[in-house]
Amino acid sequence: MSEHRILLVGHGMISHRYVEAFSHMPNASIVGVVGRDQERASAYAREKGIAYADTDLERAAAMTRATAAVVCTPNAAHGPAVLTAAKLGLHILCEKPLHIDPAVQTEMIASCRENGVKLAVSFMRRFTDHIQYVRELIERGNLGRLQVVDAVLKHYRPQSYYGTWHGTYAMDGGGPFIQQASHMIDLVLWLTGPYREVLDAKLFQTAHEIETEDHGYACIAYKNGAIGMIEASTACAGMDQEYLAISGTKGSIVLDFDGIRHFRVEGIESPPDFPEVKTEHLFRRLAEDFIRSIEQDAEPFISGESAAQAVELVVEIYRKAGTVLRLEQGSSPTA
Repeated sequence: MSEHRILLVGHGMISHRYVEAFSHMPNASIVGVVGRDQERASAYAREKGIAYADTDLERAAAMTRATAAVVCTPNAAHGPAVLTAAKLGLHILCEKPLHIDPAVQTEMIASCRENGVKLAVSFMRRFTDHIQYVRELIERGNLGRLQVVDAVLKHYRPQSYYGTWHGTYAMDGGGPFIQQASHMIDLVLWLTGPYREVLDAKLFQTAHEIETEDHGYACIAYKNGAIGMIEASTACAGMDQEYLAISGTKGSIVLDFDGIRHFRVEGIESPPDFPEVKTEHLFRRLAEDFIRSIEQDAEPFISGESAAQAVELVVEIYRKAGTVLRLEQGSSPTA
């Protein structure tokens, strides 16, 4: 078995998931970490038992003889890291979303193709057993012709969450639509197919002093004829709710990331039992698939081209909505 020597580019909270996932793989190891500040990168490396830390990706790749990179920087910083890694011949697993700009995503995908490296993206929810089961039902036609597809994400984030790069256009790319809801939007497109048009969209600032929206709605028409709403919010105090509701001519299914919550489909009495969903297992499956794609010279399960579609839809939602409206108590929304 070949040894895969992985550089961790970025060492924020999400990076811990990748360290844990790759620790279970006997033929892969994280050999270096790259950050913006040498002292912080070195401290992280010591904490995780990683042998090398640097602030320069090219130098780190040479010093560690890296063969791959996991990019888990802030959203807009994915572009420079992926482009540099591709030119160095490193296979790449990139945190979601791939980028905040569809044009940059296209450049990233093209660079990986031109340099002969794999590009996988961390929409790991696609590995969830019950979600894969629902996709199989849709593909087999068990739900008939899809008619309504709704996606709801209601969370709360304190103002302190937006004290860094979150909620900025330059680095986050927007608010909850592109950040918290990107997994949900990716699943909508993966389960039901590409969108045709954003019919309408509205964005609001209801609970935070930020550049972007913290709450919004969009009405989407899909190429298969279905229509539906997407709601994304970090302004719902006391809530932690995410679900998809999919209705076709032969039945309806409501699911969230933890399981199937409603199931009524012609000819099927009930769905099978599925194991408990554990996020660490999804990251392990993501890491395993990334290594598989390298060793078998195959497309990753979540390729750059596939993952890019979620951002394309989010950017079109933002374009359709235009100015974010501020809600003031006792008054109409203002731009």
